[in-house]
Amino acid sequence: MVIEDILSSDEVRSVVDDYRSMCFWFMDRDFRPKDAAGLKIVVENLEHYGDMAAYRRAGRIREWLSRVSSPAY
Repeated sequence: MVIEDILSSDEVRSVVDDYRSMCFWFMDRDFRPKDAAGLKIVVENLEHYGDMAAYRRAGRIREWLSRVSSPAY
C-alpha cells in the first residue's frame, strides 16, 4: 500500500465527509488530504475532536500509514 492508495480509499473520503462538522469545521469546506501530512491532520483531528467511532476510524488510517515509509510518520 502506498500513500496514493490511502488517499484515494473510500474510508478516507467518507471519514472526512462523515466528520466534517465535528472534526474539520474550521477547515475549508473542500478540504481533502492530498499527501501524508494531510492524512496526519485527518487522524489527529479525528482523535482530538471525534467520538469513539471517529477514534477507531483514525486508528485504521494510522495503521495503514504505519505500513508506508513516509517523513510525516
